[in-house]
Amino acid sequence: MLRFSTGLRNALAAEYGLGAMMNGGVIRVYGGIPPASPDLAPSSTHIGNITTDGKVFVPFDDPNGAGLMLQFIEPGGLMNFGAWVLKGIASGTASWFRWHWKWEDDLGDSSLYPRVDGDIGLTDSSSALRLSSRSITSTTAKLIETFVIQLPMGD
Repeated sequence: MLRFSTGLRNALAAEYGLGAMMNGGVIRVYGGIPPASPDLAPSSTHIGNITTDGKVFVPFDDPNGAGLMLQFIEPGGLMNFGAWVLKGIASGTASWFRWHWKWEDDLGDSSLYPRVDGDIGLTDSSSALRLSSRSITSTTAKLIETFVIQLPMGD
């Protein structure tokens, strides 16, 4: 399941596409239960980050080239492009992620920042983000093989 923040939905409605808004961003991985909305701050443990080649992400100018890159797939989808690597920062079981754009996000409650929350599944699941194992430690470095988002067509 994916849930889109108000900021992202507003940006989508204002002539920007999901790829344009989120390309170059970062994914933060959490254990525990996600908040009720991407507009709310996480209350569970931040256990890792997904970036290009596992580099350190710095918002705005991204001097390390860590921002995640996407490629378009038919119909109306995006998937990971390049080497996305999950680097652990704490121990836990990865259960959900928050995808942030490349610009500033104060990580608190906000309806302004474009964000996507989603569940993390194993490689045989239908989750957007799939891992071979959801067990994370501070020394974890996992290549992300599958990240796919298909925007639904409407009724």
